[in-house]
Amino acid sequence: MSNHIVKTYDDELRELELLIAHMGNDVFNALETTCNDLIKGDKGSTDDVIEHDKAVNAQELNINMKAQNLLALRSPMANDLRFVLTSIQVAGNLERVGDLTKNIAKINRKMDMPLPATIANLVDKMSSLALTILQVSISAYNNKDEAHTQKIFDDDVILDKQYKELSKAILRELKRDEDHLEDLAHLLFVTRHLERIGDHAKNIAEATIYMCSGEMNRFDHLEDNQDV
Repeated sequence: MSNHIVKTYDDELRELELLIAHMGNDVFNALETTCNDLIKGDKGSTDDVIEHDKAVNAQELNINMKAQNLLALRSPMANDLRFVLTSIQVAGNLERVGDLTKNIAKINRKMDMPLPATIANLVDKMSSLALTILQVSISAYNNKDEAHTQKIFDDDVILDKQYKELSKAILRELKRDEDHLEDLAHLLFVTRHLERIGDHAKNIAEATIYMCSGEMNRFDHLEDNQDV
């Protein structure tokens, strides 16, 4: 974003930028807390995380309203226009991550069994990568750094493989442990939620590419050439 003759315009763009950064930080922290609690079997933060999702929803609404006002009243062009448009897309993806985080917290709250050691290690591994992908995608967007977007795509490919590995481990445990069928079935949803978080982080990366260069759907070609 460049300096404009009307200072209030610059202020409004900067405010939108700060709102996105704040929302990203809030969503990341909630996800980190939720994943750590699930692995440890700690339920102390579940109610707070679930309640916090309302604040995340309000942040998305606020960002969308400010972006719409900028589009209507300032008629942004070129880089500014791409920034305002992608702010709506990024906020939407962060809100989806917030929903998935809330769902993981709800699952943790209702689970009775401690995670078996093998599954706990795999959940730790997968959640750590999901958090890394999310953090890098948020940072790349905030810093208008297109250079790190390829790493996000590559790491999401690894996350998808971890999803399959963890799902298979849970299915094996389901066959072995008939006393905890419901809890283990819930864990299958956790793996899917973590995989979806990677997809939303990848969407943020694609928004970053568009914001920086105007290029759209760069990842489509990469995905078409992936092995299934």
